[in-house]
Amino acid sequence: MMKKAAFKWIAAIVIFLQFFSFSVQATTDVVPDPVGDIYIQDFVGLLSSEQKFQLNELGRKLEDATTAQVAVLTVDSLGGLTIEEFSNQAFRKYALGSEENNNGVLLVISTGSQTGDRYVRIEVGYGLEGALPDGKVGRILDEYTIPYLAEGQADEAIIQTYKVLYNEVASEYNWDGEAVKATPYAETESSPWSAYIVGIIAVIIIILDMLFFGGTLTRMLLFMLARGGGGGSGPRSGGGGSSGGGGASRKW
Repeated sequence: MMKKAAFKWIAAIVIFLQFFSFSVQATTDVVPDPVGDIYIQDFVGLLSSEQKFQLNELGRKLEDATTAQVAVLTVDSLGGLTIEEFSNQAFRKYALGSEENNNGVLLVISTGSQTGDRYVRIEVGYGLEGALPDGKVGRILDEYTIPYLAEGQADEAIIQTYKVLYNEVASEYNWDGEAVKATPYAETESSPWSAYIVGIIAVIIIILDMLFFGGTLTRMLLFMLARGGGGGSGPRSGGGGSSGGGGASRKW
């Protein structure tokens, strides 16, 4: 009887350890491996290649000037985790920011098309908590991210939020060489014809280019946009930073 009882206990322990190991592995695999430059990990396809190119360029410039890294991760599901758990794991896996300063920022958007877990979070590394305290991060989400998402403009939500975070980090390091303008959703409502005006101007420029330069400028522009990815010698990875220090989350 003692041997049978001992065997049952051993079997139960082995099963528990296997289950625990499987659970840990499954949790780890929820966050996708990074692809290309660490700054833009768009696994849902919310951004065009031109938009990725522009944001990757911003990310490279900011890192070169400050060592800080601002990154975006879009996924379709959180894999059963809360947005806070998922974002923290992603931050650790991508090792955002430098190892010395832990100065990374991660914008996570879950579209939840199948699961309904539509959440967004900005996760902030310990080294940037002073520049991006939880209250300020929450206001950024409320003014720049959520309004665009609610109107089906996920690409603009990402672009405008990234620009705000970029400016905040640049300001923290007293670097003003590449400031960019971020537009809250409320400001876009006052000028509904702006996109049409820009389109008309672009058409006029293309026509003039065709007439006087044989389309040379247009071909050069299209070539530059089609290159994709940032410049430099190969894709950028995380700088070695660990863990998020704070941030804010919203459901949308």
